Amino acid sequence: MVCLLKIRGMLDQMSVIERKLADFILDNAHLLRDYSSQQLADAVGTSQSSVVKFCQKLGYKGYPDLKLAVSEAIITASTLQRDSNEPGNATNLQQLVEQLQFSLHNHLRGILEINEEKALHDAAALLQRADRVLVAGFGKSGIVAHDMQFRLLQLGKLTLAHSDPALSLQLAGTLGPQSAVLLISESGQNADLLKLARYAKQQQIPLLSLTSYKSNALSLTADVPLFALSGDENVRINPILVQMAQQHLCHILYLLLCQQQNSDHQLEENVKLLQVLKQA
Repeated sequence: MVCLLKIRGMLDQMSVIERKLADFILDNAHLLRDYSSQQLADAVGTSQSSVVKFCQKLGYKGYPDLKLAVSEAIITASTLQRDSNEPGNATNLQQLVEQLQFSLHNHLRGILEINEEKALHDAAALLQRADRVLVAGFGKSGIVAHDMQFRLLQLGKLTLAHSDPALSLQLAGTLGPQSAVLLISESGQNADLLKLARYAKQQQIPLLSLTSYKSNALSLTADVPLFALSGDENVRINPILVQMAQQHLCHILYLLLCQQQNSDHQLEENVKLLQVLKQA
């Protein structure tokens, strides 16, 4: 499943030949196990070397690794479909929960496949060094942004966030080169976030982005672009998966910061503060 989601996510940044290969694999994934790299090349009218380069662009060493990943995705999806269709004691609710859990597992697992470990450590280092952080995201991404603001505040990091784009831009005016900006957007094309990105670049403020796994204006602008998978075929589940994958990646950054700061004492003090507030 992760393999096919990666391919769907990269469609917009593929060449004509790569797009032909991707479309063929997505439309005929169940047949790929019987194709050699030369047969695949012949089927789409390209060379065997182009097939190998396509596999490497997706992060695989070669065609055998891609074929194995696609086969595993097909087997997993088929198993889930069979289980959901079998008569028995399972209720529609149980099937719904299992489908969500299965899809969520693949999206979360995919985070480490589409983000290099260095990028995650670089992002955590930028946040660690920053004297203050502005986190911005609007709509569904606003939920993720405010959750990340809360996590950073728990660590004692002065973190700014606001749901109003105009006020977010005003908050950006309080930042300097020692600060950091984290912008969260599924599409990576939100006009208000792009204004913030341009301001950050003009003021030489380190910029991190978190978008869907595809070429977009925001990720191209960022100093450290981070990605979450999108493109699940189920239109009901996909928005939920994207939001949860974004939050999961933010939580990874939070845990990296916890390790770097050895912040257990700070977190314990925050728990005590919350207990006092509950008693008030």
